Amino acid sequence: MSGITFLASSKPFIIPDEIQDYNNQTIFEKMEDWVSLSVNEVDNSVWEQSVVGLFTMPYIYEISGANNKLFLLYLEKYMEEGDVLELIDIPDQHAFEYYKRKLLEETEPIIINVGSFTYQNKNGKYQLNPKRWVEELSHKNYLTQYGVTTIVKY
Repeated sequence: MSGITFLASSKPFIIPDEIQDYNNQTIFEKMEDWVSLSVNEVDNSVWEQSVVGLFTMPYIYEISGANNKLFLLYLEKYMEEGDVLELIDIPDQHAFEYYKRKLLEETEPIIINVGSFTYQNKNGKYQLNPKRWVEELSHKNYLTQYGVTTIVKY
């Protein structure tokens, strides 16, 4: 069973040099520092037609590392005012149609605003601490198979 995570963006998603340099490292002090962030366009791929109707943003990618500190670094330092990202995590890509159907029938969206430091899910809206919001977000579930996670900055 291999999962797949999709990212849709309001503009082309470019991995900043700081994160790309980290991706290119080969020596790490601790095992948990060995992470990476990569994105690949789904245009003209086997997934292009499969993800139709799941996203509202025009640029769609397969993303690896959306659950690690490099993605959170991107949100903290490189997401610009007005940017919108959407994420969907599929636990088993071989059962994609099943997960897509469940997602469309019983959606449980998550909305994160990195400008106002809020996190909202089916249970309510939560204010994140402006000084520690990245750390707090790292402990929240923001990748889910049950709905689209929308990340905005305004």
